[in-house]
Amino acid sequence: MIIDYRAGDEVVCIRDHSQGIVKKGQVYTANQITRMGCGCVLLVDVGLKSDRQFTQCAACGMNDEKTDNIWWIDARLFRRLLTRSEEEDLADVLAEVFSEELITLN
Repeated sequence: MIIDYRAGDEVVCIRDHSQGIVKKGQVYTANQITRMGCGCVLLVDVGLKSDRQFTQCAACGMNDEKTDNIWWIDARLFRRLLTRSEEEDLADVLAEVFSEELITLN
């Protein structure tokens, strides 16, 4: 799985967590990123704490024993938060692409 952020980046939640710990639209800082012990998914620390003794893989269901109090969350639930200039650049590129496609269709 490819994620578009790294530790230290601000990220936005794109899908609610199954237990409601994070919700779509909320913004966090990706403090740390690690791989689940089974290797299936990447996990991200967004500053939430947990007293659970294991982390369960969302892909294969394996339980990974924890040695910390971090609530590790599936990294696929987040995307890097764009800066205002990145948003504007992306909007310009998309407008140009859509304009060219409309011209091609006519």
